Amino acid sequence: MLKAILHAYLRRRRPLRDHNFLVLPHLGLAYGRCPNSASEDIRHALLHLTSSAGQDPFEDDGFDAGFEDDLEDEADDAELEHEADDDPCTSYATGTLTSWADGLNLLSGRQLVRRHPGALVFSVVRDPLTRLAACFHRMRTETAPPPGADRAFRSGEDFPGFVARVCAMPDWKSPNAYRSQTAILTHKARLLPSRVLRHETGEADWQDLRAELAQACGVDIGPLPGIRDPHGETITALAAQIEPALRLSVRRRYAADYRNFYEGTTLALPAVPVPA
Repeated sequence: MLKAILHAYLRRRRPLRDHNFLVLPHLGLAYGRCPNSASEDIRHALLHLTSSAGQDPFEDDGFDAGFEDDLEDEADDAELEHEADDDPCTSYATGTLTSWADGLNLLSGRQLVRRHPGALVFSVVRDPLTRLAACFHRMRTETAPPPGADRAFRSGEDFPGFVARVCAMPDWKSPNAYRSQTAILTHKARLLPSRVLRHETGEADWQDLRAELAQACGVDIGPLPGIRDPHGETITALAAQIEPALRLSVRRRYAADYRNFYEGTTLALPAVPVPA
């Protein structure tokens, strides 16, 4: 009961926080975006699919969630539009409407499940520590840090200090910039993506997605659109600054991400750094 009340409060307080799914209805394809996990080139690839199909991604796609659900979704849409009109920083670190949702349907997990139950949902995830490093690098180099950055980020401070504050912050209070990827991609205790691409194995994972989409929809999404981070060396150097005790804190803070996306693999950074 308390969890439901909290979720309702957060939806009212930060309506864009849960709008993390970009949808191309005519292709039956949806992308769950976790900030700082993948390149923005993903968005350009989706926009290319939209333009090449010659269809309006906002047109009626034939899904009918029912009258009651439509009313709830319209309320969500109204909140989304109101937030975008009133606040120049409408993203809560999910990307602004103009930079991310232009030409695409931007939906919450609830809306995605109700409107597009048969969509092929995919996402790109990243080792939580290197994702924090990417987030930190972005915040310290951008003129205007993303909304919510000031909760953990302090200008001029080092990366370990940032990580320590993030680890001390509950996930439900965190902006999407460093909210757990599991929370971003989950609706009613269910992970929505059926295809998860790992940043660390992007090339192979993208080819698997490409083959699956070609078989399901007859569409070729093309080669990997640059998931690899151009600041990889900087991010690796930042992650190397984290001592074992703080790495264990990251493991605890993002336990769900490590369990859901990296369990049984050797892709995640070790809790204890390997000597050079």
